[in-house]
Amino acid sequence: MDQNEKLREQLTQAKKDGHFIFVPSTPLPKINGIFIPVLDVIRLIPSDFYPNQGKFGMHHHGAMKLAEAAGVQWAAESGRVGRMDNRDNPNYCSFRVVGRIRTQEGLWAETAGHKHIDLDAKRGAMEAKYAEDFEYKLKYGGGKGPNGWDVKKPWPTKKDEYIARFTDRDINQIKESIDERCESGAQSRVIRNILHIPVSFSADNSNKNSHAGITKDWYIVRYVLDASNQLVQQAQIASFQQAILGIYGPGMGMIQAPQIKTLPEAKEIPNSDGDDDDPPIDHAESSLIDFENQDAEDQEKTILGLIKQVQYKFYDQDMKGNPPLHMWSQSNRTDYFKHILKTKENK
Repeated sequence: MDQNEKLREQLTQAKKDGHFIFVPSTPLPKINGIFIPVLDVIRLIPSDFYPNQGKFGMHHHGAMKLAEAAGVQWAAESGRVGRMDNRDNPNYCSFRVVGRIRTQEGLWAETAGHKHIDLDAKRGAMEAKYAEDFEYKLKYGGGKGPNGWDVKKPWPTKKDEYIARFTDRDINQIKESIDERCESGAQSRVIRNILHIPVSFSADNSNKNSHAGITKDWYIVRYVLDASNQLVQQAQIASFQQAILGIYGPGMGMIQAPQIKTLPEAKEIPNSDGDDDDPPIDHAESSLIDFENQDAEDQEKTILGLIKQVQYKFYDQDMKGNPPLHMWSQSNRTDYFKHILKTKENK
């Protein structure tokens, strides 16, 4: 039996057609566990890319579309993340992020990425760029350049002032958003590494404005919990009930699940002294208060210990068809505890 036969055939055909394929864990399992593969097919658009020296790079927002389809999560607890520098230099930023994806076993596979921006180091390249720009405008300004486009005269008219003006402008613009630029750059690197995305895409021979990044689809598989699996359903119910119990306290659950079979009532034993007006001290009440102050796991241990102590013989019969005690509702666990206590008193 192959539970992922159709998905496997779909991915095989997509690969033959030249589309991009990503599967977190290969090969696909034939029998799924509590995690199942889910496929998303993404088609990116031209605005998700930018031209770069005859090729095309992927914008951060384009990479994030693919990351969302792959179920990438940004982990804050995986070592140190965020700004790595001490912020002493406003022209320098170092940023680290950690992305993770789910494998078919339910484990998290993590990938770290770094991005550094050093504006002091970039200044020399910027000045050289605007020096060339000034010479070009000085030569062709007021007319047309070699490409036939109109060229304005340089302003400021002095070369040093021109270079300083536009270099400072660019550096200040980057400095205003240096954190965001660093973070998005680090995230883009993580996404490229996880999904095996090329750094750049070559233009098509027939159309210089087109490339494989927009003409091909992205077939991306991620693993998610199987909501139809009974183990998953029981765990989700238990987790929900524990959350409600933590907020509202015992007896305030919003749902009653799973349903527990009705238990036989213990027989009442009359007061041995025959004096109803002066009953003996009820030590069971004190035990019940201690029981209700415990969490679900400890209550389960208390019940099992009491069952062993009183040699209660019907535990296996009571549990037949029911989930473990810690997955019962608070009220059902308390009723069962009272039932075992009465059994102890009857002995």
